[in-house]
Amino acid sequence: MFARLIATLTVIVSLLFQNFAVMPQRHADDVQLKAVLISDIHADADPTNERCDLLRQIFLSIGRNQNDADTLVMAGDLTNSGDLREYLNLNAFLHVYSRIGDRVPAFGNHDSWHHSDDPNFAAAERYFKAFCRWNGVRNETVYYAKQVNGFPFLVTGVEDCDFKNPYHSEAQLAWLEKELGEAVGRGQPVFVVCHKPPEDLGDAAERMTRILSDAAARADAPIVFLSGHRHEIGETTYASPCDNLILLNLPSVLYNDGGGLGFLAEVRAHELTLTGMNFLTNEPLAGYAYRIAY
Repeated sequence: MFARLIATLTVIVSLLFQNFAVMPQRHADDVQLKAVLISDIHADADPTNERCDLLRQIFLSIGRNQNDADTLVMAGDLTNSGDLREYLNLNAFLHVYSRIGDRVPAFGNHDSWHHSDDPNFAAAERYFKAFCRWNGVRNETVYYAKQVNGFPFLVTGVEDCDFKNPYHSEAQLAWLEKELGEAVGRGQPVFVVCHKPPEDLGDAAERMTRILSDAAARADAPIVFLSGHRHEIGETTYASPCDNLILLNLPSVLYNDGGGLGFLAEVRAHELTLTGMNFLTNEPLAGYAYRIAY
């Protein structure tokens, strides 16, 4: 009964504050796109515990310091177990605190579990799509495409509850290949969001790598593959295995160095910058600044 009451109040509060709290500022005129990039949020069902309190602080800091961003990208594991209450809590944090009106959520392996002790993919998929609708994304599947300031974001998602071998259907991979092939012809950066890095995609790993490398060979601007899952920040955070392909594995925004880690992406004329950030303290991370000319 108490959990239902909390969930109901969460919905009411998030709806009441949805328009009031989002007060975006304007970034510099030479910035064509500014995106806050985070992953592995692992929102909890209990809004009173320490993890949820830390997430409140992180989103509050993002709202205060990055509210000129055009979008907030969340590269999967939005929740800890795909529970509706977890989505409700995260939705409330976003609408009350983050102040970034546009959002790009991705579906991760934890999100696909529904409840980890009783996986129910149909329910998990339904909750994710509801969360997407609450945040302005209308998607028929767990994968979708959208544009922010004219820049393509191609978002993939797992299609069953298999934690160790994430399933990406042939239909999804064919969709990505087509969308990516069309997007790279525009001469501007393209962002592909996938919760796991290419080599961690199980049966889809080889196909994903081929799709990315083939598209990069035809591209005149960077393809940025945004992933998470590994939680850590270090040697595997950034890689450029071939021209115009950037692999950026985001650290967990919750589980590293007291919380708040992620990246900023900024696009200017013929230049992309990727800057590691501690969003909780609003400070750049030493050694994690990349400038890519195109």
